[in-house]
Amino acid sequence: MYRLIIKNGLSISLLTLTASFAVIASPPFVPVTLDKLNIPNKQCNVRDYGAEATGIWYDTKAFQTAINDCAQNGGGKVIVPAGYYLSEPLFLKSNIEFHLEKGAVVQASAEESAYHPSEEQKKWSSSDESLPLTKQWIGFINIAEEKNIAITGEGIIDGQGSTLLEKYRAETRQAGKKGPTNRPRLLLFKNANNILVEGVTIQNSPSFHIVFKNVEDITINKTTISAPAWWQNTDAIDPMDSRRVSITKNTISVGDDHVAIKSTVNNLSHDFYIADNNFMLGRGLSIGSETYGGVSNLLAENNTFTDAMYGIRIKSPRGKGGEVKDIEYNNTTMVNVKTPIVLSAYYKGGPTTKDAKIKALQEGEFAGGFMLGDQIYPADTEQPKEHKQTPYFNNISFNNLTVKGKSNYAGFIIGTPEKPFNNIRFSNINIEAENGFKIRNASVEFSHTKINVEKGSDIIKEKGSHITHQY
Repeated sequence: MYRLIIKNGLSISLLTLTASFAVIASPPFVPVTLDKLNIPNKQCNVRDYGAEATGIWYDTKAFQTAINDCAQNGGGKVIVPAGYYLSEPLFLKSNIEFHLEKGAVVQASAEESAYHPSEEQKKWSSSDESLPLTKQWIGFINIAEEKNIAITGEGIIDGQGSTLLEKYRAETRQAGKKGPTNRPRLLLFKNANNILVEGVTIQNSPSFHIVFKNVEDITINKTTISAPAWWQNTDAIDPMDSRRVSITKNTISVGDDHVAIKSTVNNLSHDFYIADNNFMLGRGLSIGSETYGGVSNLLAENNTFTDAMYGIRIKSPRGKGGEVKDIEYNNTTMVNVKTPIVLSAYYKGGPTTKDAKIKALQEGEFAGGFMLGDQIYPADTEQPKEHKQTPYFNNISFNNLTVKGKSNYAGFIIGTPEKPFNNIRFSNINIEAENGFKIRNASVEFSHTKINVEKGSDIIKEKGSHITHQY
């Protein structure tokens, strides 16, 4: 249950609010802070351990020795003063605050060999049976089986990802199609708890910027996360199978999802608070594509989106799908977002060339369908299919949403015929777009909603859509 305080001072508790007045909500758990971590006062300055900040020679040994020394003495603050440092992967330990002072730039090695785990480093690799390629990689900054750790300051962590990204591009050109994200992550956490990332700038990852799996109680607050818009698969924040996740007051501009919540283990992805973020270039505040373990209890509020490809997305295909439920988006503003809302039970990459796209939509299983971005959808005449991992989205609400500027579409809600989406609600919504809101295989309620479009109908009803209006 979320606690909400209405402006007249009345305090109530409820799961989903559909009224047309503004609300102020609070997270259903206590976010991690430095005070809560209670890191010891000991200080370990990397310069005292031999870091030279030449920007040419590696300072890996000095950094790791400072981290280990602090940890072995009960924990403390590892200080990185101003300067340009170059390092291979680092491994943080319990009760450590890794603090980058203003002017400190820690650059990740651009050598691929640095990120292939040795035998003794395997516990830090991003091993996951559902993502077998990740076993080949560790991150640049790694946490595994540790607790009470903070990464703070006004400095920069730079992934220098262009070299490894170019290798991926070359492999894609050779294969003629996109492959999996076979590159290292920048910050990689697993099997940990009580983690704080605050204030720092995190940029130019070879792939995803912050990835964490099976982490409890983690806060990412007041960071800047950035990569060029054309750098593919550079998600900013990817929580997997994690609980009590707070993502607040960040500024994000990347080449893929701003946030992508994933679930591969039953009932391990729940309790998310995502608020007061500035989402710029990128592909949305997302859930999926892996949702087969289920995702529940998310409150997102007071977020803004500017010039993004997508705004809010929940996306998962057959074979990776599970139940996504009890999700609430309040007080959201979008400007010049190409597609503001996408709830999709189809997340299949389509062809990349113009001729191949035309052919795919004329012949075979996608004949008569459509493409949205890189994804391809079948026609609404598709018949039900039996599958153990079919996406199902239930009890999703959008309250106080404003979309203005240039949007190609109002949105898409596309469920499967065998498992239609249920209880999708929009209250106090105002959307401006070129084309309307397409709905298929879903029960949707609109209350106090205005959708102004330049072409066609505001609501495009396809097969299996059940739409009600409350005025």
